[in-house]
Amino acid sequence: MERTLRPNLLFGLAAAAGAAAIISAATAPTAHADDFSDIIAQVEGDFTAGQTDFGNAETDFGSNDVTAGLANLYDGIDEDFLSAPQDFTIGTSEALDNEIIAFPDGWGFTTVTSFSQGLGYAEDDFTIAQSYFTDAASELTGGDYGYATYYDLLGADYASIIPLEELLLGVGASL
Repeated sequence: MERTLRPNLLFGLAAAAGAAAIISAATAPTAHADDFSDIIAQVEGDFTAGQTDFGNAETDFGSNDVTAGLANLYDGIDEDFLSAPQDFTIGTSEALDNEIIAFPDGWGFTTVTSFSQGLGYAEDDFTIAQSYFTDAASELTGGDYGYATYYDLLGADYASIIPLEELLLGVGASL
C-alpha cells in the first residue's frame, strides 16, 4: 500500500515551518556585519592612538619632559591594553543585544604639576568609578546588558588602574 501526502497536510506542514521560522527570527537578536566592522575599526583606532601616544612619550622623554612623557606613556598603555579589548567587548555586547553601539572616549591624562594634584585626581577617580558602577547596576536592572558592560568596565578602570597612574604622574611631577 502506497502512501501519498494530501495537499492539506503539505500546506499545514509548510505553515508550521514558516511560523517557527518567523518566531525564531523575531526572538533571536541579530548583529549586523556593519556593527562588527565598526567595532573592528574602533579597535584599530585604539591601537593607532596608542602608537601615537608612545611616539609622543618618546619625544617628551627625549626633551627631558618627564611628566608629559609619563602622561603620554600611560595614555598609550591604556589605549592598547584597556581601550582596545574593552571596545571589542563592549561593542560586541551591544551589537548582540541590538543596542546602539557607543564606545568610551580614549584616554587623555592631564599633565600634573605636583604630587598633591595627582592625589586629588586619584581621589576624583574613585568618585567617577562609584558613579559608573551605579550606572551599570541601573542598566543591568533595565535589561540593557551592553550598557551595563560599558559602565562596569569603565568603573573597574577608574577604581583600580587610573588612580595608580594619577599617583605615579604626581610622583613624576615632584621629581
